Formats: sequence, C-alpha cells, structure tokens
Amino acid sequence: MNFDQIINRKNTYSMKWDGAQSLYHNSNLIPMWIADMDIKAPEPIIAAIKKYAEHGIYGYVEYPELTEIPQVIAEWLKKRNNWNVKPENIGYSSGVINGISLAIRSLTKENDSIIVQSPLYGHFRAAIENSKRVLVKNDLIRKDNSYFFNWNKLESQIVAHQVKMAILCNPHNPTGRVWTKDELNHFVSICQQHQVIIVSDDIHSDLILPGYRYYPVASVCPEYSNQIITFKSLSKTFNLAGLQFSYYLTTNNTYLKKMKQIAQYSANPEWPTAFALPAVAAAYGNSDCEKWLQQLLVYLADNLKWLTNEIESKTPAVVTKSQSTYLAWIDVSYLHCSEADLLNALDMSGIGIQSNQDFGLDNQDGLFIRLNYATAKEVLKEGVHRLIIGLNRLNKE
Repeated sequence: MNFDQIINRKNTYSMKWDGAQSLYHNSNLIPMWIADMDIKAPEPIIAAIKKYAEHGIYGYVEYPELTEIPQVIAEWLKKRNNWNVKPENIGYSSGVINGISLAIRSLTKENDSIIVQSPLYGHFRAAIENSKRVLVKNDLIRKDNSYFFNWNKLESQIVAHQVKMAILCNPHNPTGRVWTKDELNHFVSICQQHQVIIVSDDIHSDLILPGYRYYPVASVCPEYSNQIITFKSLSKTFNLAGLQFSYYLTTNNTYLKKMKQIAQYSANPEWPTAFALPAVAAAYGNSDCEKWLQQLLVYLADNLKWLTNEIESKTPAVVTKSQSTYLAWIDVSYLHCSEADLLNALDMSGIGIQSNQDFGLDNQDGLFIRLNYATAKEVLKEGVHRLIIGLNRLNKE
C-alpha cells in the first residue's frame, strides 16, 4: 500500500474536507481536525464493497448476529488482543457513541451522575447531557509530557456525586495514552468498590503505535467483567466511519437485553448500512488487511516522529508523547491568547484543527490543539508548515 499517495477528497461528500467549509473561512484550508484518515482502505475491503455494489440492490441487511460476523469479530479479538469473547456476548450499533448512548439510557436514570476523564472526547458530553444525566469531569494529571489518572479525585468524586457509570477511553482520546494493566486494575477496583458500571470506549485500540500494548479492561479484570461494557469499531482502524458499524461486548446478559430493547424501539433502529457487513467480513477475515494495518502503524509512527521534531524545533509548542491513535495532542499554552484568537490565526494560515472547547477544557486548563496526522507525508508537511506559521505569527503579537 502506498500511504504517500495523495487522494483528492473534495466533492466526495466528505465531512472532513467538504464539511470543513462550514467551520472554517479559508477556502484553501487543509483540514486536520476530525478523526478519519486520508488513506484508502485495504484492497480486500474495497473489493468486497465493489462486489456488493455490483449486485445492484441495497435493501435492509440481515441482523449481524444472524450472520458469520460475530464469529469473525471473536476471532479478530483473540488474534489481536488475546481476548476470548463468546459471539453471543456481542451487540451492535451504528456507531460507538450511539452504543454508549444506548448504555446510558438503558442502565442509568435521569439525573444520575456519569464520570469521564478530562480532557474528554466531546461526544461523551453530548451523550450524557442529551440523555439528561449529569457529567462529572475528573481531570487527568499531566506529568513528564504524558497523562495519568488522578486516583484520589476519581474516588472522591464518585462518592460525592454518587456516580453510577464511568466512561473509560482506552486508549485515551485526545492524549493518545494507552492504559497499563496496573492502571486498569486500579480503575476497576475503585469502580467495583462503589458499584459503578464501566463503559469502555476502545475505538482506537487497533491503532497502538510500535512499542506499546493495549489491554481490554474486561480481559484484565475478568472477575468484574459482568459490570463492564466494551465498545469497538473498525471505523478508525480501516477508515470505514461512513459505513456506520460498531459493536459492544459484555458478559452481562441483562445489559445486552436492555440495550437491544432500547435500540429496537428507538426512532432509528441500529441497523448497519448495506455495505458494512461485507466490509467487516473482509477486514477481520482477510490476513492482507492485518498486514496493511501493521504497515499503517509504522507509517503513522514515522509521521508522529517527524511532526514532533518539526513543531518542537521551530516553536515553543510541546507535542504530547502519544502511544496510540493518529491524533497529536499539542500544548500551545505559551501563546497566552484566547482560543478564539488561536482558531482564527490557524484558519488564516490555512489549517483546520480542534482545540480546548471540543475536549471539555477551560481557559485555566491551558491551551491545546488536536491535529490529525493520518495523511500523506506531503500533505502533512504542508499542514504542519502552515501550523508553525500561524503559531509563530501569534507568538509575535
């Protein structure tokens, strides 16, 4: 696979590229904001979608649990994560946030408190508040250019707010932190002591950079797995977000039943798109896709190394030492400017990024940007060049 290939995504109904025009003012902007890649999916997936497309009928598709998909998923998780999962313990939704919303509405009540580690993925806030639950933020500790749990505050807030559910992001978005076995055990022990349900968003778990290892929390703590729901998807791994397919896993049959009931009677049932199931079967079932993924991870690691050296050598900005994802988390607090001024300056420089407000951060938390580096190196170099120009212009003002 030629990851250096530049692919024109304009006028393809792309939210990242075409949708950027509704968020930014620069018509020549390079969008490096939303988390999808400017990289083609592996050939076996493209071939599977083409074959289905040639059939010419795109009606409602079968429920995934009645196909080979559960077994394909179980085999992938065993191979990639050494996690033994029973196919009957898998549920399905059109997206991870859709699934998490199902869990929130199924397993908690209105005005219940749900705790999330901050900085947080912005859609967690939406899922909680739109369900009329109370968001409790537990700020991660930033140390040695990485992030760590604030254990004392985590437990004290669970007690003070009578928290019913904890959302874990593993690995963490936006910081790229991959939680260790010891950290996961400690997190589970606190939740177990206070009877808190754990919802784990593991959507980036296939994107672990070389030298690090991901552990599903339910496999690390099997004795507590009955109070854990893990959410996964192929959308980040193989750049398939538009196919609207994700899945969740729990050994708790009551949880599964309640979530499926909520999904069944929702306004928009959680059916996958017509192209999702053949794509999943190809992605998880064809060894060439796994080889593609291994090559991608090397490419992403090289992109991250390059952008870190470039940004830190030409600006005072600090790139967080990431262990996963394709999202760089960059501290630009040295600018001492408002978030609005930062966004405007970078927009004028021709680069679109996300910043504090998208991750639950206030002004006193510092000033950060998240930059998507899953793109061809030539595009990355131009985007980072524009970023540096914008940051340096702001620093002189």
